[in-house]
Amino acid sequence: MRILGIDPGNYSTGYCVMEAEGNSFQILTSGSIKSKKRPSNLVKIYTTLEKLLEEYKPQEIALEGAFYGKNPQSLIRLGEVRGVILLLSGKYNIPLFEYTPQKVKNSITGYGWSKKEDVSVMVERILGVKPQDFDEADAVAVSFCHLLSRRVNIG
Repeated sequence: MRILGIDPGNYSTGYCVMEAEGNSFQILTSGSIKSKKRPSNLVKIYTTLEKLLEEYKPQEIALEGAFYGKNPQSLIRLGEVRGVILLLSGKYNIPLFEYTPQKVKNSITGYGWSKKEDVSVMVERILGVKPQDFDEADAVAVSFCHLLSRRVNIG
């Protein structure tokens, strides 16, 4: 199974393409898409994710769900990013699965309220990849969470 894990963000969206087969899994690519200007950030997210879909041909997309903070404008902007991801899922006919931030954190750290630093450390320790930033770490954790949820035999 090959999946694309995404941690959506207004100006930094993390991604990870992970493949699992039998008792093993590997990260094919991971990183983050950074942009500061709206609406060009949506175009950059769309084109980058579309290239990943075309190159790696994932069978499923795993998406970290929205976390409601104190700023409603941030939630609205996050909804725009999520809309881009939903559009790509529909365009390429790839099933999308959504996980709460707590479920993602629990899958990688064992505690649903872990800090971003803890997720990053555990991604490196468990999966052997050193994320460049928290968004990439979260996307790797989303991919891992999805594999666990789909009950793929990874060891």
